[in-house]
Amino acid sequence: MPITDKIIMPDTSAVYIWHIDETEAQLKEMYLHAQGETHLADVEAIKVPRKRKQWYASRLLSSDVIDTFQGIYYDQFGAPHLVEDDRCVSYSHSYDKVAMIIHDDCEVGIDIQKRDEKLKRISSKFLNEEEEGRYSACGKDLDYLQVLWSVKESVFKVHKHHLPFKEIRTQDEVPDDQGVMSVLANRFDGPHAHEVHYHKLNGYFIAHCCYSD
Repeated sequence: MPITDKIIMPDTSAVYIWHIDETEAQLKEMYLHAQGETHLADVEAIKVPRKRKQWYASRLLSSDVIDTFQGIYYDQFGAPHLVEDDRCVSYSHSYDKVAMIIHDDCEVGIDIQKRDEKLKRISSKFLNEEEEGRYSACGKDLDYLQVLWSVKESVFKVHKHHLPFKEIRTQDEVPDDQGVMSVLANRFDGPHAHEVHYHKLNGYFIAHCCYSD
């Protein structure tokens, strides 16, 4: 289970992507070696085998990146935090990929998604009127939806709650294979501007951002 990609951004956030190629039993053995039996009850309560593998993988990735890693806990909004560590983190999982972003001070968000046709069926739930127009203009290209979904998801994770996806408003035209997208998050206390980096990666789409209010 190697770290396949590492990206250090100009804002000093760091992105790591891990490919899962172990069995669940192998992941559990690796976790026990790294962390002991800490939080094992949490993963044993997960019913879906793929989700259990992602649980182990995200913690093994964190342990590989952070020498002092002691675990992950979640706040009332479901956002992850590091145990006994004030750095900001965000995680995303999709099939056999786990992605993580970390920064010393700023809030961060990340999303990784495998290319998925189902986004076409739910596009009306997350595209606003302007984005719907661009989607139609580009021939209803699935890649456009994939980028926008991941961009919006990464911004949502920064703010954690009270932010409908349609109010995460992308400001650019149809994206390229990689780049930076300007986004306005229309939160209850007004608009918040973001610059979100996105990439295509071997059939997956990844977006991440770093934000200081």
